[in-house]
Amino acid sequence: MASPSEIAQVRINTDLVNQDEPWDDDAIGAMIDQGLSVTRTSAELWRRKAAGVSGLVSMSEAGASHSFSDLQDQYLTMAKMYDDMAATAEADITGGGTGRVKINVIDR
Repeated sequence: MASPSEIAQVRINTDLVNQDEPWDDDAIGAMIDQGLSVTRTSAELWRRKAAGVSGLVSMSEAGASHSFSDLQDQYLTMAKMYDDMAATAEADITGGGTGRVKINVIDR
């Protein structure tokens, strides 16, 4: 069962700040309970948010321009970021990484 802290982290990751959003805690918890990690759940919610704004268009009116169509690209960028984070974490857990330790030199 998804913990309240996991659900809260998904809410932070996806900018779903309150229960009035389309996805309540039960829906988010169910996604986590189905085997998705917090980062995979975050990516999936960003994709769903992108689908919700897919019909928006950019417009200019009275000297102001509104690039609503950019929202979908931005949401999909966030989904990719969380997918990449999840893939990196999964590779580290399963040993799919490079097997090398990365060391950075500290400049003083």
